[in-house]
Amino acid sequence: MATFPPIDMAIAKPEPRFIRDPETRRAPRRDLLSIAFHDGSHNYPYCWGFTIFRTVYTPGSDEAFAKAIGRLAIYAKQYADDDILHKRLPNEGPRDPLPNRELWSRYYNETVEDPETLANAGVEEVGRRFDAWVSEHFDSGGGKRGVPNSRFRLCLMLDQQSIDSILAMPENPRTGLRDDPHIFDRWVKVVTDEQWADRGRLWLRVGVSFVWLLWFGAQDPDFMYEEAGWADDSDGVLNFWGMRDWHS
Repeated sequence: MATFPPIDMAIAKPEPRFIRDPETRRAPRRDLLSIAFHDGSHNYPYCWGFTIFRTVYTPGSDEAFAKAIGRLAIYAKQYADDDILHKRLPNEGPRDPLPNRELWSRYYNETVEDPETLANAGVEEVGRRFDAWVSEHFDSGGGKRGVPNSRFRLCLMLDQQSIDSILAMPENPRTGLRDDPHIFDRWVKVVTDEQWADRGRLWLRVGVSFVWLLWFGAQDPDFMYEEAGWADDSDGVLNFWGMRDWHS
């Protein structure tokens, strides 16, 4: 298990240089504050990422799984660097890259691989294994059990479909719709820690480009899965992918 130092508040929450200083309100600083707020209830403090359950163990899948993990990292870095990649507004000075580097340096996933018990596992079994993982790593004595923390609310399920979707994503995350019209149509399975009476284990189809947005969004105490995604007409599964306006 990797260990990370406490988050430097001078980076996450600097003093404004002037009234309405936009530098203090940037997304990577907000995300660093979110991570810092959820640092006392578990043994994965000061970092962000998923527990990833591998359910495919066919010939050649070792290489494909490793490539998929690497491709996810490319898109995670794109998320961390997003606001310094955009064109600046007129009269806007360069943005400080330090919070982006600090956020990226704290990216950490844990993979769970077990061909004897996870090969071809479905959502329910992955959910049970995730529950066991949470019980092992969540410190209920820390006094923050009721505080949302996405590492213990969401996990990734990498079955064949999810691996194929990830590997179909361009290696260059700045690729646009003109060059890849289906870039927003590829999704992975995200399994939650919730059981719903009408549908069993709650899981979502989440666009590969959106998994990190969901991870940080789910740490908001007011976050609701029903508002983040839309129910699929065919099976009722919540979708968080494509070009739909999620906040309409």
